[in-house]
Amino acid sequence: MKKLVLLFLSLAIGGSLMAQMPNFGLRVGLTTSKLTTNLSENFASENRLGYQGGVFVRLNFGKLYVQPELIYNHRSTKLEYEVTPVADFEGQKVGVRSDMKIGTFDIPVLVGFKLLDTKLMNLRFFAGPNVSFETNKSLSYEYTTNDGENISGDVPEDQQLSIDDFNKMTWYLQAGAGVDVLFFTLDVRYEKGLSDIFEGNVSDLGSVNLKNNVWLITLGFKFM
Repeated sequence: MKKLVLLFLSLAIGGSLMAQMPNFGLRVGLTTSKLTTNLSENFASENRLGYQGGVFVRLNFGKLYVQPELIYNHRSTKLEYEVTPVADFEGQKVGVRSDMKIGTFDIPVLVGFKLLDTKLMNLRFFAGPNVSFETNKSLSYEYTTNDGENISGDVPEDQQLSIDDFNKMTWYLQAGAGVDVLFFTLDVRYEKGLSDIFEGNVSDLGSVNLKNNVWLITLGFKFM
């Protein structure tokens, strides 16, 4: 009897330790980014597709888990705003279209809860902060009329967003839901910008602050 109890306890402890072992994995995904600004009446932003990929570790504590990640993120968005035209164009208003591409290394730390947790699958909800470090960025400009027709010519520097005014580090808050089936993991997330990605000035508009908000869908693979 004593041996049976010891065997049962050994199996129970061993099973518990296995259940608490961390999961390591890779994930890739698509993003859509949209900007918000303190001058919403002057600016319009459009979603653009971006991509991301990286690694994660999931530390399990029963139904709770903590998941730090290291992700390369390529965000892309379009920003339009009206400026003083260099010349009239058939009486139409003239604006600037700016295409932005920003590459970052991101470190999200998510805290999650497994609403459904079985050997085959689990259903999760999670949230947590994400700190983003800029690695590269690019801006391109063109004039456009209010009916969307492009006009040739250079955009004056005082009507551009200065690339030097983009912040090197930005904070976000992520929240979402995910499902794991065997070794595969699928997440849908929303990432809200907590700090500005841009703080600067544009002629005729004054001080401009931009925050980035992102939808993400990612597919991952767990090795353990």
